[in-house]
Amino acid sequence: MPIEFAQIISTTNQRPETTEPVPIFMDQNDAISGIEHTNEHPADIQIIESGTYVLIAAPQVGRISGDGASSVDFWLRKNNRDIPNSNVRCVLRTNENKDVIVNQTMMPFNAGDVINVMMAVEKTGEGLGIEAIKTPGRPLIPSIIFSIHKIKDHIGGHWVGAQRGTKKMWVEGS
Repeated sequence: MPIEFAQIISTTNQRPETTEPVPIFMDQNDAISGIEHTNEHPADIQIIESGTYVLIAAPQVGRISGDGASSVDFWLRKNNRDIPNSNVRCVLRTNENKDVIVNQTMMPFNAGDVINVMMAVEKTGEGLGIEAIKTPGRPLIPSIIFSIHKIKDHIGGHWVGAQRGTKKMWVEGS
């Protein structure tokens, strides 16, 4: 039975030049199976099989200039529509502050649905956004780590293994 999951990251800094919402681009698939993500559409994560999924987005937030508190919001979109109650905010008080803020949801998706992680900065000109950090002798700190894992096959039922797991059988209901 295939397992649908992915861990997708960005290895680049992304500092919006606008206070309008922008999608976060991801350029590396660390592990991916049954989920679609390509460099041709680096902000889009596409569901291949319907089911209930857990999504976790963990951006590495920072800024390069400015004084006082400034905020960055992160939320999820499905098919170009904001997912209700999915926004989280990070407030940076100094240029030295760095933070990882976790955004997560668990919900049903249909085959073909497209997921985006969105970002909006409170102010421009301060270099607010997400940043990849390289330190000598340690692994890269990606500017975002996005994880997705399917936990249930279908909203109206589920698949169960049959014949020692070599075949699947659909069971109606939850």
